[in-house]
Amino acid sequence: PHKKIARLNSHARKIACQTCHIPTFARGGVATKMSWDWSTAGKMGPDGKPLIKKDENGHVIYDAKKGDFVVKENVVPEYMWFNGTVNYTLLGDKIKADGIVPINRFEGSPTDGKSLIWPVKVMRGKQPYDPVNMTLVKPHTAGNDDTAYWKNFGWEKAIATGMASAGMPFSGKVDFIETEMTWPITHMVAPKDQALACVECHQPNSRLKGLPGIYMPRHSANEWLNTAGWSLAGLAL
Repeated sequence: PHKKIARLNSHARKIACQTCHIPTFARGGVATKMSWDWSTAGKMGPDGKPLIKKDENGHVIYDAKKGDFVVKENVVPEYMWFNGTVNYTLLGDKIKADGIVPINRFEGSPTDGKSLIWPVKVMRGKQPYDPVNMTLVKPHTAGNDDTAYWKNFGWEKAIATGMASAGMPFSGKVDFIETEMTWPITHMVAPKDQALACVECHQPNSRLKGLPGIYMPRHSANEWLNTAGWSLAGLAL
């Protein structure tokens, strides 16, 4: 696709177009949620009504119905190998409480022959789960009945109703666990003159730093290899 700089075409064999052509997301003064913590929900203000807080730009950063938010603009994506297959943690799947629960998992590797390096948004959060059955839960949030969380701010009632409606077991116990969900970024393609420059990746503090299976000039340099190479070049000269 690149006619003026043909070298870039070889990059397209391993790098998704979006990686270079979406340098940041949440541009143009429109923020995006990057974190959502349900565990802090339920706080009331001095007037006894559900508390809401906003930042200096008017973005809601706390809502008694939903908890704390972290919102950001002009976000640099995270990057991973992705072959188009996504596996999800479903309601009823057993989870582990000793780490972060992935709501979904992107499949891909540098060696499977079909993965590309993709830009992603990772939404991080904290949400309720059943510590006895070790499953995520489905809360009943909106409604005028007395079990809706947004009506009575009681997690046990809200989750009991939600899980019953789904036909799923619930122990009656509630705790909160950290979760992550990954989204591929395909929106907000920038004008071509704003695409990433070579130096964004080809440097020690590369955007792709830590990504497995890559070797890039200036990023992946080895001091001893460089010394040996320059020494051989000097001897040859």
